[in-house]
Amino acid sequence: IDTVLTHNWYAFKDVLIHLILPAITLAAYPIGLIARMTRAAMIEVMGQDYIRAARAYGLPKYFITYVLALKNAISPTLTVIGLTVAYSLTGAFFVEVIFNWPGLGLFTVHSLLNIDYPAIMGITLFGATGYILINLTVDLLQAGIDPRISLH
Repeated sequence: IDTVLTHNWYAFKDVLIHLILPAITLAAYPIGLIARMTRAAMIEVMGQDYIRAARAYGLPKYFITYVLALKNAISPTLTVIGLTVAYSLTGAFFVEVIFNWPGLGLFTVHSLLNIDYPAIMGITLFGATGYILINLTVDLLQAGIDPRISLH
């Protein structure tokens, strides 16, 4: 952001070039998993009787796909998205270490090497809290999307 504000386009281009490999490293597995899960769920839902009935009634294809089918196929995909977000946060630790980026992952490695117990406990608490919040968010989204799930 600083390079754009100062109109240093050479540095901005350099940053973008150096972001490509870590971004691909972090995004390749989750994108493939989510796409495969969404596709499998959509194929299963598109074979249901109510989808065939909607086609027989002449409803538009985009309405059938994006409103009727996707609403029912998104539930298992949401669960996978929650797990892959947690995986990506863990993977970001390793990417920071491998690419020598200053961040929580590199700080964790230095804390482990220096046997800094308060830092290790704080990082562990931070990671556990993040994981709990991700799962809570997924559960709340599931309850909002699927009327069969209640928050009681």
